[in-house]
Parts: sequence; C-alpha cells; structure tokens
Amino acid sequence: MKTEYRLAECLRNLMSTTPLDTISVTTLTKNCKINRQTFYYHFHDIYDLLTLVYLNEKIKGIEETTNVKEMIKVIYDYYNDNKFFIDASLSSAGKSLVQEFIYNNCYKSIYRFIGETASGKKMHHTDKKIITRFYAMAYANSIVYYLSTYKNKTLQGLKQCFCFESDDFLEKAAINFNKNKNKK
Repeated sequence: MKTEYRLAECLRNLMSTTPLDTISVTTLTKNCKINRQTFYYHFHDIYDLLTLVYLNEKIKGIEETTNVKEMIKVIYDYYNDNKFFIDASLSSAGKSLVQEFIYNNCYKSIYRFIGETASGKKMHHTDKKIITRFYAMAYANSIVYYLSTYKNKTLQGLKQCFCFESDDFLEKAAINFNKNKNKK
C-alpha cells in the first residue's frame, strides 16, 4: 500500500478515538510506523492528509439512489457507519472538507435526478447545473448543519430538515426554469 494511503488509513483510525485537532504529525507517524520526514514529503499538514481522505471517500450506494429521499438515507447510513470519523472532522477545522464531500455527493445525485425528469431531459446541461448547484448546496448545508448541531442524530430527524419538499420538486424546478428562460 502506498505511503499516502497508509497515512490516510492511520489518520481515519486515530480519529475514531482522538479529536482531529489533537492528533499531531508525530503521533500519526508513530502509529503508522514511518519517519516524520516521510509525512512531510507527501503532505503539508494533517489537514492536507484529511483532504486526501475525503477525496477518496465513497458513499456506498449513492450511485444507485433514484430520488432525494434515498440520497438522504444513504448519506445518513454513511454517517452512521463512520460516525466517529465524521464527528471528529465536523468538530475541527476539517468541517469544510465534510461540507465539500457531502456537497459533491449531493451534486452528482441531484444532477442525475434532474436529468431523469421529463423536463430535465429537455434541458441543456448548463441549465441543469444551475438548478443542481442551488439544491446541492441547500441539501449539503442542511445535512452538515444537522450532523454538527444535533446530539441525537436519527434518520427521521435528518428527514425532518426536508419535510417541506414534495416528491416532484425537481421536476417543478426544471419546468419553472424552462418557463422563465423562455420568457426572455
């Protein structure tokens, strides 16, 4: 296994018991059984390594989701399976990495969902991106806010953050976008 990925795995393991802000490069390299200088050959600091971790993270089943409710469930399941790691990231300067990770997953999913609607199939990809950015940011911000704020996190509690959405809101958004665009 490459050194970078060994360090990433070691960081993930340490974060299950130790707050990220208290993990030093020395502690990390001792646990990984490598020289401190080797760490600095690959990374600038711990947060640089954490970036690599999030760039390589995958949310199992996210590509198979067919709607926003399923997307939220899969993201919650991912959180539940990686609770200590995510919580440690959220309570550190690495919170923005969690935010970006969740946003990217929401973006890919919502773009796909819009593309599968009748109105979305007729849209140019740049128009779909406009709607997608808006909803992906809203969902990612709400998810991260919920995960970082509430003590007793449940799937039902997370879903309550989005109780105002109807099942066909993306279709309606695409229809409205097309109507407004055609008015110009």
